Amino acid sequence: QLTSIKQALVQQRKQPSMRTAFLLLFNLACLRGAYSGGGRSRFTSIISFGDSYADTGNLVMWPEPFFPGPLPFENLPYGQTFFGHPTGRVTDGRLVLDFIAEALGLPFVPPYLAKGSNFSAGVNFAVAGAPALTLTYLQGQNLTVNPPINSSLHDQLEWFQKLKPSLCKGQGADCFGSSLFIMGEFGSNDYRNILMSNRTVEQALVYVPLIVDSISRGVERLIQQGAKYIVVADVFPTGCIPPILTMLASPNKVKYDRHGCLKSGNRLGRYQNSLLRQWIKLLRHEYPHTKIITAEYYRPVLAFLDMPGHFGLNSSTTLLACCGAGGPPYNYDFNAGCGLPSVKACADPSRALQWDGFHLTESAYRAVADGWLHGPYADPPIMHVARP
Repeated sequence: QLTSIKQALVQQRKQPSMRTAFLLLFNLACLRGAYSGGGRSRFTSIISFGDSYADTGNLVMWPEPFFPGPLPFENLPYGQTFFGHPTGRVTDGRLVLDFIAEALGLPFVPPYLAKGSNFSAGVNFAVAGAPALTLTYLQGQNLTVNPPINSSLHDQLEWFQKLKPSLCKGQGADCFGSSLFIMGEFGSNDYRNILMSNRTVEQALVYVPLIVDSISRGVERLIQQGAKYIVVADVFPTGCIPPILTMLASPNKVKYDRHGCLKSGNRLGRYQNSLLRQWIKLLRHEYPHTKIITAEYYRPVLAFLDMPGHFGLNSSTTLLACCGAGGPPYNYDFNAGCGLPSVKACADPSRALQWDGFHLTESAYRAVADGWLHGPYADPPIMHVARP
């Protein structure tokens, strides 16, 4: 019955309803910087899946010959804000995942490919560039996949399956009863690969149900493996990122919303997030003993664009890459990416929203994490669930 309902949902294209923007902004602004580590928590480990929004070092540890030389984000200014050096995170400092770990009093989650690491307090399978759909499938659609490696959600779940015996050694059936699973952002890289393979947004929309089905099946697989607490993240507004704004730039102002984002690009995120919410409702009904937490990137990013001053952001640079080249309106050049010798970061990344074009700054990730930990951008908020 669940399968038939899911198949019916795949055909739906409802748009999500929006709450009053001001109230959401006010709530998150009040919570900015309010979370803290310490205190008691039911969670003793974090198990993470995702893409560059969550990768803490897997891609830079990927075995040769795929990347014979260093990747751009293995160079400064990546990592400069908090760590003082590159860490494999594709930002200037910490990610949402890092702030969640801090709030729960846990260490930063080590990447799966960091052999010899202690995974007793968690493991991170996220890989920068990871799609929801497999490499074989995407290439079979004549799409150019970058990077062309097996790092999809399916692959990450296989790694988890392989590692599970050592994670659960001697712990019995309730091995993951105190683990927080985070099904990080998936879908953005699929759309990036599709759009950069000279497909239109209309053609990309066809893949949305397949992407959501992949995420839903992944969540279900984790539940069947014993996960009791799962955070499921939505996708951010693709039409608001500098590379897409640069690639699909138009002189027609009607194609842009009041934030300066491309309406067509944001259709992908709205459709995916609406469909994903419906699947999660079904999964909650099917698995009432598992707590599934929905977490958002889409609305907080729009909130930052709507009222940047409330979050300490510079209102004149919200759509510009802090670390990029080319100057306004987006400071993004496909041939001069962040991490290359000639490309510098802006003077104050803490006041910037966009880091390198595809990714946010530590400052923005901190504000998103606040919304996940305490609300309003998680249902229920993570810290509410963390109380023993």
